[in-house]
Amino acid sequence: MYFFQKTKIITVSDSKKKEQIQELFAKHNIEYKIKVKEILQKNPIDSAIIGTLGLNRIKIMYSFYVKKEDLLVVRELLKIL
Repeated sequence: MYFFQKTKIITVSDSKKKEQIQELFAKHNIEYKIKVKEILQKNPIDSAIIGTLGLNRIKIMYSFYVKKEDLLVVRELLKIL
């Protein structure tokens, strides 16, 4: 099945939460795909004045996609997390 034929069901930034969701889907034989996106979180201090000083952080977002026919089941499963 192609990636675009799936629907986004949840997005998390916590790696522990991501692992819990993966375990839940595996336990219930739910086919899923994960899209990983890195987001640069800039330092709130004006970088034009003092530079970044290496204080910028990368935040990783994990988006889970499932088949449309599994949406209702997956929504119920995610309520127990």
